[in-house]
Amino acid sequence: MTEIRPSFLMVVNVFAGAGKAKHIWQKIEVQLKEEKVDYRVMMTNYPGHGVQLATDFALRHKYDAKWVVVAVGGDGTLHEVLNGLHRGGGDQIPLGYIPAGSGNDFARGINLPTQPLVALQKLLEVQHATSLDVGAYQNRLDSHATLFTNNVGIGFDASVVHAANAGQKDHLRKYHLESGAYVSSLIKTFFKQKSFGLSVKTEQDQHRFNRAFLVTTTNIKYFGGGVPIMPIADLHDGKLDLIVVEQIGVLRFVKLFGEMLTTGNHLKSSAVHHFRSQRLHIQTDLPENGQVNGENIQKQKFDLNFWVTQRPFWIS
Repeated sequence: MTEIRPSFLMVVNVFAGAGKAKHIWQKIEVQLKEEKVDYRVMMTNYPGHGVQLATDFALRHKYDAKWVVVAVGGDGTLHEVLNGLHRGGGDQIPLGYIPAGSGNDFARGINLPTQPLVALQKLLEVQHATSLDVGAYQNRLDSHATLFTNNVGIGFDASVVHAANAGQKDHLRKYHLESGAYVSSLIKTFFKQKSFGLSVKTEQDQHRFNRAFLVTTTNIKYFGGGVPIMPIADLHDGKLDLIVVEQIGVLRFVKLFGEMLTTGNHLKSSAVHHFRSQRLHIQTDLPENGQVNGENIQKQKFDLNFWVTQRPFWIS
């Protein structure tokens, strides 16, 4: 029996990947037309637009089983589309992804080719949705939960993201060194970031850290454009991984970061603390920078509850 190919809504962020996504989309659209794929396209025009577009679509089509919604852009675009579908009640609409950003960590996390046209072919070969873990968090003062595919960072990694998003990418774009924005921001931020008090509660116990430096709650192996912070993360185990790194000296940090990139032995360091749980509660003593999927969260005093849910993805 021949499988019936679904219809695709392509939510495209042409500004992703320092503008490279515009040219990527042009090539993707040629391929879609050549293969006579039934698709619609919606372009995002400003930050947060992907949330609005996906919300509106979900409100109209959440009971229509023929649709797959595909985010074309970076991890931030995927984040917006995921949350837009959620807000519109479209949690059962399968979500696809074609990486066209700078980091593309989610693609790495699910072993999806980071070459957009190859990823498109994989997408078109899928015959049924696959359920994957998705993280969720809610701040004490928020009225609704936020979903995330990748990770939520507080402290050092979030400050790196804030610095990179604040202009370093634009400065390096003309030299085609956008990924270098993260390296440059990492070095500068290390000497600026101060330690902070942190309270962690898992399903099993509670912990207190007086010199927390990097705090990342992750659903996948990677953050920061391919850094394997949690090499044993599993998108099918129904749990989130929390990494807390205490403040250490520069030489020790360089060694730790090298191990993170190569052997994974950073998890054995006495300065690194790993928790795995279905539910987490994290609270900072003071306002800190935050990030989710590489997008800024406003500096604030965090009081977050985390949990895991599942949703269908259009992946093989």
